[in-house]
Amino acid sequence: MNKIALVTGPTSGIGYVTSLELARKGFDLILVARNADKCKKLQAEIGDLVKTHVVQCDLSEIKSVRKAVEEIRQRYTKIDVLINNAGLILDEKQFSADGIELTFATNHIGPFVLTTGLLELLKAAGNARVVNVSSTAHHFAFFGINKLVNPKIYHDLVVYGRSKLANILFSNELSERLRLFGVTSNAIHPGTVASNFAGNGNGVTTFFMKLFRSFFKTTEQGAATSIYVATAPWLEGVTGKYFVDSKPARTSFTARNKELGKALWKLSEDLVKAA
Repeated sequence: MNKIALVTGPTSGIGYVTSLELARKGFDLILVARNADKCKKLQAEIGDLVKTHVVQCDLSEIKSVRKAVEEIRQRYTKIDVLINNAGLILDEKQFSADGIELTFATNHIGPFVLTTGLLELLKAAGNARVVNVSSTAHHFAFFGINKLVNPKIYHDLVVYGRSKLANILFSNELSERLRLFGVTSNAIHPGTVASNFAGNGNGVTTFFMKLFRSFFKTTEQGAATSIYVATAPWLEGVTGKYFVDSKPARTSFTARNKELGKALWKLSEDLVKAA
C-alpha cells in the first residue's frame, strides 16, 4: 500500500511541483484546492502513476475547512505526510467570511483547522510528517496577539510576515504536542520563487516580484526543501526545526518564543470555536 500525502495549494507554483514529485516517489495524493477544477491538469500529468483525490476547500473559511476535514476523515484511515503549502499575500486589507483578516485567515487559521482536524489520521500513520511552508519574511515580523484578526495599520509585507511567523510558532507548538505520538512537525522557507505568487496585484510587492522575477528560484528549486523534509529517510524523528535550502536554519528570536506559540494556539482555538 502506498503512503498518502496531503498537499494544499497544489494547482500552481511549488505546490504543483511538490505534488508531482511526491507522486513520482509513490505517494497517493490528497489534493486540497480552492478551485478543484484546476487540479485536472495535475491529475492528467500524474495519470495512473498513483491515486489522486481532490478535495475542494477554501482555507480562508473555517466552515469550508471543516467540511474538507470531514470528507478526508470519511475516506482515509491515515495520512503519512501533510504539507501546508497554500498561502497568499494581498495588496489591500480584506476579511474572510469569519471576519478575520484574510492573509492571517488563509495562511494560518485554515492550516490550523485542517491540521488539528486530521491529527488522528496523522497519529494512525506512524512516523507521519507535517511540513509547514513559512518564509524568511518571518525574520522581520513580530506581533501582539490582539493585532492579528484586525490589524489597525495594514501593509502587505508586514501582515504577510506576521502570518509566516505564525506558521513557525504553530509548527513548533505542534511538534511539542505530537512528539510522543511519533508525528514530526517542521517549517521550511522555499526561497523567493518565480511563480504566480503575489503576481496578480497592483501594489509595490507585485511590482517588485515582477521586476526581479528572473533572479528568483524556479518552482522546482522552490519545492525541493518541502519534498526533502517530507521524504528524506534520515529526517525520521526530526521535529521542531526550520529548513532553508534543505538544511537546518535559524529562526528569529520571536519564532522561538514558546509562550507566544501557546498564546497563538489559544487564539486560534477561540476563533475556530466562535465560527
